[in-house]
Parts: sequence; structure tokens; C-alpha cells
Amino acid sequence: MLLPRQLKLASVGIFALPLTAVHHNDPFQIIACRQKELCMEQNNGNGRSPLRFILLFLLVIVLPLALGLFMAPRLVPKPQIGVIRLNYDISNATAFEFREQLLFARNDPAIKAVVIVINSPGGTASDSEDLYMDVLAARQDLPVIATVDFLAASGAYYIAAATDAIYAKPGSAIGSIGVISSLPDAPYLEEEVLTTGPYKSFGGTRDGFVRRAETLKFAFLQAVANGRGENLKADLDLLSRAEIFDGVRALELGLIDGIISTSEAFDKAAELAGIRNYELVELYPLTFGDDGPVAFGTYTVPAIDQEKLWAAPADLPPGLYYRYIELPANQ
Repeated sequence: MLLPRQLKLASVGIFALPLTAVHHNDPFQIIACRQKELCMEQNNGNGRSPLRFILLFLLVIVLPLALGLFMAPRLVPKPQIGVIRLNYDISNATAFEFREQLLFARNDPAIKAVVIVINSPGGTASDSEDLYMDVLAARQDLPVIATVDFLAASGAYYIAAATDAIYAKPGSAIGSIGVISSLPDAPYLEEEVLTTGPYKSFGGTRDGFVRRAETLKFAFLQAVANGRGENLKADLDLLSRAEIFDGVRALELGLIDGIISTSEAFDKAAELAGIRNYELVELYPLTFGDDGPVAFGTYTVPAIDQEKLWAAPADLPPGLYYRYIELPANQ
């Protein structure tokens, strides 16, 4: 039996609710249903508010997207292109530095390509050949290209011939494909020195030394022919003259692949590696760090001293060289 207060509430609920909300004439259920419908109407009205919808969209979609775009470069590092600067004579010591930088690039997954910036007259034959083979091996892991700044002569071009592509400027000096050496002295007997053969002190006859130089010359020419492939337009007889060519002529002969700036060469390397939005890293400080002559934090790209790119024949120890030497005018 309902109390008077309960009857009053029930009568209000009956007239305020649709008939479908009444179940078994239960007044408490009628009141509960009415309250539920009012809440649903209020929620539906708020959900249709344009301002509320816009704020919700900004909060759920736009803000996380903007935050992700802002943080992505900081959380995900850019792919890198490693730079090796061949700014010196090729010798046993400098070949070690070059090789270590190349090995560092091959072992670092962030580095996607290597660019060799060349300013070198070449150097010892054996070290030039060694680096040529090192570059060929590195190309199995990542693209390697060469860009000639001022000079890529003899052994320096030997190394460049192993890369995926060679670029230069119009005024770059390229070529000198050949061997240079000083002849040994004529054999003679030294009373105070005991040897077990007539050539023990000299390594062979002068004619034999010339034949060795010719053998290396043809090995050099063959390496260039293999490296340049169908792009090579010059015949080997022309190249065996060991001329120096400017960039324009070198392009005509197929010794290089294009005349572009150094920065464009970096873009070419990125294209070969299939990357965009890259960053450049100098491999020397990364490879040697504080063990090198300059600490990583203070490393600057060394300036090119063109006078140091040349050396008179007397400055070279006896041996066979893939090196360009500008002889004095009186010789």
C-alpha cells in the first residue's frame, strides 16, 4: 500500500513519462525511468555541441599528431652519409686512416652511404691498390662515391675508379694514370758487404725495374677499365700517356660521371642509398675520437694546402708510385 507522499511522486511521474516507461504500475520504476531519459536527453544535447566536438577533435587527433611530428626527429635519428677526406699523399700511415674510416662506416647501421672527397696526387703503388680493393669490398655493404675537389691524380684516381660513381668540377685535375719511380743504381761490388747474389743489394737490373713499372701500369689501366666499364670512352693507349685532364675533358673521356658540386655529390649518394632528409658526418673524428690529433668536439675540416700536394722526385723514397709529380722546368 502506497503512502500519500509516494502516491504524489508516482502521479507526477505517470504524467511526465510516456506510457512505454510504465511497467506493472510500479511508481519507483516510473521515477527511475524518467530520470534516465532526462540524462540521455542531456547527454545527446551536449554531444551535438559544435564547440565540444571541435575541442574533442583537437585533443584526440591534432594534438598527438603535432606532438609526434615535433618529437619524431629527436626520437628517430636521421640516416647518415659518412664523409672521408682524402687530402694527402697515399702512404702506409694514411692508408691505415682511410681504411679504418671505411670500416667504421661499414659497421655503423646509421651510415647509409660514403662519399670520398679527393684532393690527392696519389702515392705508393701498393697502398693505392690496397685501398682500391677496400673500396670494392665496402660497396657490398653500402654505396660509395667519389667527388674530386682539386686533384685526383694517379693513385687517388685508382681509388676513385673502385667507387659507384665519380664526380668533379670543371676545373678539377684528373688522371695521371701511370707509374713513377727512380731507377736503382747500377750493380757494383762492395768490398765490405757480403751478399749471396749479384742483385741482393739492388733488387734486380734496371731493365727488370722498368718491366715491373710496366706491369703495374697495365694493372692500373685494367683497374680503370673494370671500374668505369661501358662509361669509359677513352682507349687505353690514350690513358697510358698519363695525362692530366680537366673535369670537362674527363667527362668526355668517361673518366667521371658528371660535373656537379660537392653538396650535389652528397645528394647523389643519398639517392643511391634510397634515403632522404639525411645528415652528413665526418668519419675521421667518429673513427678516432680523442685518439686522433683533434678531439671530436673541436674537429674542423682541414684546409687544403696545394703546395703540399706536390713533391720533387728526390723527396720520395725508392719504390714504385702511382703519383703525379710536377717536375721543375729545368728537368
